[in-house]
Amino acid sequence: MMKPRLIIFDEPMLYTEGLSKLLRQSKIFNTVDICNSPEALSEQLTVETPEFLMISSNIVILTEIYKLVEDIITHYKDTKIIIIGNGYDITDIRRLFDKGIKSYLDRNSSYDEFLKSIQALLLDETYLCEYVKEKMLDFMSQKQGRGKFQMRDSLTKREVEILKLICDELSSKDISEKLFISINTVETHRKRILSKLNVKNSIGVVRYAMENHMID
Repeated sequence: MMKPRLIIFDEPMLYTEGLSKLLRQSKIFNTVDICNSPEALSEQLTVETPEFLMISSNIVILTEIYKLVEDIITHYKDTKIIIIGNGYDITDIRRLFDKGIKSYLDRNSSYDEFLKSIQALLLDETYLCEYVKEKMLDFMSQKQGRGKFQMRDSLTKREVEILKLICDELSSKDISEKLFISINTVETHRKRILSKLNVKNSIGVVRYAMENHMID
């Protein structure tokens, strides 16, 4: 299988050159190119469309990122876009996913988490960084504690516990071992959670929470 190509649209050059060197050493990508201007990015996309494109908030503001993502998805629909945000709120992140991005990391995300997001995208999955997941879960817990967290059918205490573990990317087997319950029981809880939220998977849980303003 041919290794994917990556374009990094970011600055300063010292940072991007260091990141590109690390990524080349990881041998995940066939090529890693750097662009530090919209003109350079446009030229690179035209010459050889990459499978992955990382766009940083260091180089364009959020409103420009929205438009850029729209334009790229329109002309290069197979390019998977990763956004490196700058403390964006949940509604902004939701809008970015609605525009077509596949991964969101924040400025405090580690290099290891960047690699983790790449692995998710290689499996045709979407990725949301741990920082945003924690922010979402904290909000949900606070609402639950105050009795103000509502959905079509309220989650039980156990379901909220399992939901958090699902968001931590634990498998049913891992959850069963952690909570000392059977895998069948975990699967039953999982199905009930998805049913109550009216979603198909854990990504759907995140999107449901965003769309219904459960998280700030």
